[in-house]
Amino acid sequence: EYAAKSRGVKITGITISQAQFDFAQQRIANAGLTNLVELLMQDYRDVRGEFDAVVSIEMFEAVGEKFWPGYFEVVRNVLKPGAKAIIQTITIDADAFAYYRKSSDFIRQFIFPGGMLPSVPVFVGLAKLAGLTQSDKHEFGLDYAETLRRWRLRCDEIPQELQKLGFDDAFQRIWRFYFSYCEAGFRSGRTNVMQIELIKQS
Repeated sequence: EYAAKSRGVKITGITISQAQFDFAQQRIANAGLTNLVELLMQDYRDVRGEFDAVVSIEMFEAVGEKFWPGYFEVVRNVLKPGAKAIIQTITIDADAFAYYRKSSDFIRQFIFPGGMLPSVPVFVGLAKLAGLTQSDKHEFGLDYAETLRRWRLRCDEIPQELQKLGFDDAFQRIWRFYFSYCEAGFRSGRTNVMQIELIKQS
């Protein structure tokens, strides 16, 4: 929405979430941007055509490790030569990756079933194999830690309001633990979040 409004660029957005699709459609319509923004209920693997840029925000974690090579192939295939992709994803410390990938944890059991975090070296290596070269990277895990702390404190302030929305005590306890668990991960550096810029080689 911001890019279309401020830069006048034409955007194609995809999702497989009906709720997200409906919400985004309404926002774009309210902003008067339907002439610039096309939203599709579509899997990323079904995207066709060439684009000047690709932006993927925290979707990579839900792809699944065995599908990571295919994900990078799709990104490469839809980029014009020399074009860039910006991918934002949560990462796990490289030293912990080998153990992490063979085990499970609270997040993958109760919050994001099927989720899988890459380490930065694994991510960059797979991107390179697909013909995508890292040109920039920005990590900001401590900002996420602070966001999680504030979410937890806000939830602690309004338990009755959350009850009225249908979130019972058991649900609220799980999510308080989730906020604390993730905050600790980002503060300790066990997990991080990055925005990485990849360029498709001509």
